[in-house]
Amino acid sequence: MIRSPGPKGHPLHGSWPEFRADPLAFLLDGALAHGDFFQFRLGLKRCFAVADPAAIQGIFADREGFTDKTPPHRMQDAYPRSVARLEGGEHLERRRALAPAFHREALLARAEGAARVVREALARLRTGEARAVLPVLEDVALRSASMLLLGESGEQVVERIATELPRVEAWLGHAADDEMAYGQARDALAASILAAAEHRKAAGNRGTTDLLDPLVRAVDAGQMDEQAMIDEVVMMLVTHVPTAAASAWALYELAQRPEVRRRIEEELDGIDAQEAEVERASILSAVVQETLRLHPPVWVLAREARREFRHGPHAVSAGDEVLVSPYVMQRLPRYWKRPEEFLPERFEPGSPWHEERPPSAFIPFGLGMRKCIGERTAVLQMKLMLAALVREFRFELPAGYEAGAGGRRALVPRDGLPLVVERRRRADRRPREHELTG
Repeated sequence: MIRSPGPKGHPLHGSWPEFRADPLAFLLDGALAHGDFFQFRLGLKRCFAVADPAAIQGIFADREGFTDKTPPHRMQDAYPRSVARLEGGEHLERRRALAPAFHREALLARAEGAARVVREALARLRTGEARAVLPVLEDVALRSASMLLLGESGEQVVERIATELPRVEAWLGHAADDEMAYGQARDALAASILAAAEHRKAAGNRGTTDLLDPLVRAVDAGQMDEQAMIDEVVMMLVTHVPTAAASAWALYELAQRPEVRRRIEEELDGIDAQEAEVERASILSAVVQETLRLHPPVWVLAREARREFRHGPHAVSAGDEVLVSPYVMQRLPRYWKRPEEFLPERFEPGSPWHEERPPSAFIPFGLGMRKCIGERTAVLQMKLMLAALVREFRFELPAGYEAGAGGRRALVPRDGLPLVVERRRRADRRPREHELTG
């Protein structure tokens, strides 16, 4: 086997300074310069950046040969017994138990409540001068996630979750330092989840499955304790952060492309307000997919080899780390024409831009058995949020603003995306059903 190409780096710290300064540029530039499989060191750790679809399929399919090493955030450390942190057979068993709650039909059955809380929360959006919209989107995403994940039981606790979970996140992210306030918020969050579980038990199953159903059954059967149930619900709700980030990027792109915005307006004004029709809206769907291609909130997936892995002339040894970046895969010119441009037509069937691609070239939610179980939830949330926003508002960027990418775990626009928000004139749109009925 030959040594894989890659930057030589410093004898002691390897490429760590360059990676730390701008990991996105380091990985993308490395793939463009050295190819789909390049090697580098982060300190003493040997790493491989992989952008070869066949190699990625092999790595993510090999559950015994690779373990998940995606850097955990503090929420995962604080709530460690969710499906995202489990390994091996335990991970697969939990995933299978939870899967019915994320089926399309089950989500659409709960979408009416989610759409309502989205409209109610966005009605408070302030118009006029430029303001950061990301905090509003994070609140809306958390409220809609509570409804989509917890169903009718979420209705009972959505306000408490929307209040307490951000306080817990702030303390764990070092944005707050009051340990007593953190403890109180954590206890209140746990109480809210337990109250939702009690409501679910009292109400029974009404023909649909939500996240609480398998968790309550497991607790009652002694297969997990209440803290494990709390961990699972909290970690599912935390996905509101990347969902809000992706929605912010969509608004950023639409603010720069009035022709795309007009196409979505016409599409949404021409359909009823039912959530199933919004979910199927083709132009809206294409905008969501293209946003996730160009701005995937989770920018890197890491695996550590437990045994040797060979791919062509390349050899990964046990203990080596493999990095797969959705951000890089989805911007490589060998898989995408004009990859740096926002072109929703790529995802519109029948468009000249819509063509076959290697499956591993579009991986905003990961791949294989550790692919994000909440993918459908996040996509539906984005559609509901963007549909409500586009129907009611128009957005402009402040003069000279460049989004960049903020340095958080999820890639976010700089400064929380300041936008000038104005309401659409009634003459510009057809009234929605809920407006006609009051």
